[in-house]
Amino acid sequence: MILLAGKDVLASRDLLRTRRAFPYGGILPGVGNYGRRVGVVGASRVGRRVVELLRPHDLRVSLADPYVDEAGAARLGVPLLPLDDLLRTSDIVTLHAPDTPGTRRLIGARELALMPSGAVLINTARGALVDHDALVEELRTGRLGAVLDVTDPEPLPAGSPLFDLPNAFVTPHLAGSQGNEVARLGRTVVEEAARLVAGDPLAHAVDHTVLERTA
Repeated sequence: MILLAGKDVLASRDLLRTRRAFPYGGILPGVGNYGRRVGVVGASRVGRRVVELLRPHDLRVSLADPYVDEAGAARLGVPLLPLDDLLRTSDIVTLHAPDTPGTRRLIGARELALMPSGAVLINTARGALVDHDALVEELRTGRLGAVLDVTDPEPLPAGSPLFDLPNAFVTPHLAGSQGNEVARLGRTVVEEAARLVAGDPLAHAVDHTVLERTA
């Protein structure tokens, strides 16, 4: 979704539907991923994996996370920024923080106002990270776009404006395990239990020192 957002997939989809022909004749300024600025909020396991996956794509990636220091960010190969600075300087902001008392409504009206016009907010983490009332008001101006795989509440009320706004792309928590992927969850639990019984190191051990801020 980060790469699609950089190619302005929301507007392109609607133009193609309307015109039934390629909407862009040649190079379109402002569209494309070369040098696109991506801000990753949260150096969770997923956040770190996203940073790694973005590496080959000639993007300028930055990170905001209060539990990571400069040395830790350097090991990930990205600059560490305060959240406000990341929001001001990112074309795409992707959220990968847990839902904790300190992160609820992390992105509200003030934070959305910091994002540059044309920027896209992506949330595949937890719906509670975003103030959805503030997001709707910002999206109604047409200034920003949003890709939401998680919402608060989840699912959204049937009358939510997010279903109808053209600059909102809402999916039903597809980043979680779906369909036959649920079998992988069960297999993982069985394999982990077998390791525990055998006295082998666990593949997914819970670190109690960071449990309160783990997704």
